[in-house]
Amino acid sequence: MTNWFPLALGMDVPPGTAAPARLCGKEIALWRGADGQIHAWEDRCPHRGMRLSFGFVRNGNLACLYHGWQFGADATCRHIPAHPELRVPGTIHAHAYQAAERAGIIWVSLNEQASADELPNMDAFGARSILIRAPLASVRTALALPDEGWGWQEECLVAVHEPEPGLTMLHMAAATLARRLDVADRAKMTRDRLEALNEKVSA
Repeated sequence: MTNWFPLALGMDVPPGTAAPARLCGKEIALWRGADGQIHAWEDRCPHRGMRLSFGFVRNGNLACLYHGWQFGADATCRHIPAHPELRVPGTIHAHAYQAAERAGIIWVSLNEQASADELPNMDAFGARSILIRAPLASVRTALALPDEGWGWQEECLVAVHEPEPGLTMLHMAAATLARRLDVADRAKMTRDRLEALNEKVSA
């Protein structure tokens, strides 16, 4: 069982933005500060439960859209607009997961002890992420991917994760910038083929 899951392309979360993702039914907020560092947190503000992926990045913090509570890169609350003079207790924090960016893809682990050594260690350029309406196991088998859920195939990195049962996200990264558009087209063709195959199996 792998410790790391590919959740998005790095280029889909530019500096100063936040984006939602799902992993095995869990809601996750991905965000990147101006320094380029990627973060992955439970997509829920500890104050009122608002989705943090709806928030905005300001001064290196992720701010909740609802009441503006700001959380630093270490996930602790740094500022509460309604109480600007308050020294915020360190016990108020978002739930953070391990996140890393490798081969043009954002990887997240729910295991605090997971080692980044398990991740692919090569250069690649994100090409496309696309939803496949087919179970993860059948997609992995059809693409001949190992248990880690990723592998190199024909000069591109192919990686998959399960946002929720019965659905699979396919992420593909090209070995060179020149091949990015070709790989993006291949992702779409791969999705169409696997969905057609899944329909035959389900019929």
